[in-house]
Amino acid sequence: MGSHSGPKNSSFDSVIFAIDAANTRSYSGTGNTVIGLKSGSSFSLSTATFSGSGRTAAYVFSGSGSILSQVNSSVSGAVSRTLTCWVKFSSKTNQCVMSIGANGSNTGYSLETSSTVWLFGYGNSGTASTITYDINQWYHVALVGTFVSGTTLNSSLYINGTLRQTNSNASINTSNTVLRIGQNPATTLSLNGSISQAKIYNKALSSDDISEHFGEYRGRYGV
Repeated sequence: MGSHSGPKNSSFDSVIFAIDAANTRSYSGTGNTVIGLKSGSSFSLSTATFSGSGRTAAYVFSGSGSILSQVNSSVSGAVSRTLTCWVKFSSKTNQCVMSIGANGSNTGYSLETSSTVWLFGYGNSGTASTITYDINQWYHVALVGTFVSGTTLNSSLYINGTLRQTNSNASINTSNTVLRIGQNPATTLSLNGSISQAKIYNKALSSDDISEHFGEYRGRYGV
């Protein structure tokens, strides 16, 4: 499978969790345990399968399952955050890419899609963007939440290193809950597609940070 981990992004010090299917320190290629590259904490791999090797390695979801952190994400209250990953969709449907928080009003925060566009997920609801997506191609996506006061959150959606849309003034408190990759907090929406790398930061990454990360890894995914 190889141990490719790619260049180190300058904002890696603010990472809470990071996994990479192509890095043998994160996943051996077999079993149900994924290790966080920064934290060393474990994730539980449920239902999802593993495909490819080296630069093409990815976790594959078929509308069920998740990669679930075994400890709290430490992103709660008035804390800015960034959820980011490389994802490839196998179908267009209502699905979740990554999430933190719990099911309920204003207690979850997630990156989702409808059958046509990307969604900002808040609690047990979502706000549709105007940004469409295609199947069978890799995307670098980042959902950046910046707190402005109390629990008021401004969200920014970056696709392939470029800011595509913002959504303002959602009141969110995700408590100290787990990170779900490939599933929403209610476990009612699961990914139809593949995730190769995923990270969560306890800060709002800058546009330069996100552009840098996209540029460093885009060759690996042929983007």
